[in-house]
Amino acid sequence: MSALRRYALVIAIVVGFVLGCVIGAAIGKPAAGLKPLGDFFVRLLRMLVTPLVIITVSAAVARIADIKRLGKIVVTTLFIFLVTSFLAATMGLISGLAFEPGKGLGLKPPPEFKPPAPATAVDVILSLIPLNFSDILGVAGLLQAIVFAILFGVAVALTGEAGKPVVRALTSLSEAMIKFTIIIMWIAPIGVFGYGAWLFATYGAALLGAYAKLIGANYLVAIIYWLVFYSLVVRASGKSPVHYWRAIIEPITVAFTTRSSAATLPVNLRAAEKLGVPEHIRNLVLTVGCTVNMDGTALYQALCALFVAQAYGISLEPYLYGLIAVMAMLGSVATAAIPGGGLIMLAMVLGAAGLPLEGIGLIVAIDPILDALRTSINATGDTAYSTIISRIFEGPRWWGKSS
Repeated sequence: MSALRRYALVIAIVVGFVLGCVIGAAIGKPAAGLKPLGDFFVRLLRMLVTPLVIITVSAAVARIADIKRLGKIVVTTLFIFLVTSFLAATMGLISGLAFEPGKGLGLKPPPEFKPPAPATAVDVILSLIPLNFSDILGVAGLLQAIVFAILFGVAVALTGEAGKPVVRALTSLSEAMIKFTIIIMWIAPIGVFGYGAWLFATYGAALLGAYAKLIGANYLVAIIYWLVFYSLVVRASGKSPVHYWRAIIEPITVAFTTRSSAATLPVNLRAAEKLGVPEHIRNLVLTVGCTVNMDGTALYQALCALFVAQAYGISLEPYLYGLIAVMAMLGSVATAAIPGGGLIMLAMVLGAAGLPLEGIGLIVAIDPILDALRTSINATGDTAYSTIISRIFEGPRWWGKSS
């Protein structure tokens, strides 16, 4: 019964999408009239994403700065997390360009869609700072919202003792927003039912082929990144990659089945202990990494952004590829460690790149399939990075630890 409850939302989303596709195939064009059900779900996401980003990023920064007594370890850990997330996002872009999973689908952008105008480097830098606070409240202002949230989080942390109540308030608000996200995700089965009927009535079997290419591209590139890059990280730490993969079998299983980095944390800590990671390092790196380090999510968001652009036939200016990689990196940092959390932050990536948020309706039906793999990568990446951080800060003492 507990397993049924755990997968209830996934089952409901799959059933909703399948029913929508069946109805779309059975009655044809009239089924396109069910599209407003999907539009309703997308509007809920648009309503949610800006306050979710501001609150969760502010809370995360304030909490991390609050443990600044750990100094160099914290800074090094966050630097590694950001660099590797950007690398993973770049891999997602490469896979999207190589496989072109959305090409030829021929979706029509919504009537209000306006392609983003080419921008200079100065424009990009200035666009990080809004002219007015109200500018950050729309989806188009999500990048500015992140800048505001980071600066606000730092300011709260630097306030010291007087800022502690604000940190607690932000943490409580962050938890409330995660609950809000879960509530809205229960609307997803209705949304995908409407979008499934509309898409299948309008575009037919071509949609299934695009999904197959997207899933195949994501799994192929993500698994290569996972196996090769994390093995190299562990090897660089002085440990055996074979011992690493043996130690993380349990975390992989838990992450793949629960699709939650938070749920995987206890077994991940045990795996790091088996690898000889010191307690103070594993507690910091894995706990912070649980909510901040998500390579699998960064790769997924960059790939899905290109999929949406290709599906709608939208050409991207060169600078937008870099922006997508940066936003996927930041979006992975802001992603809640819950099932489907990466899908919500995908709205931020699409909005920053000027792509239609309706593209989320294309992804939500297959998101559980993609989510299982990316969560496994997210969780086990924390374990791999804890070994290299141990090498950096423990030196010769680390070499003698158990493998």
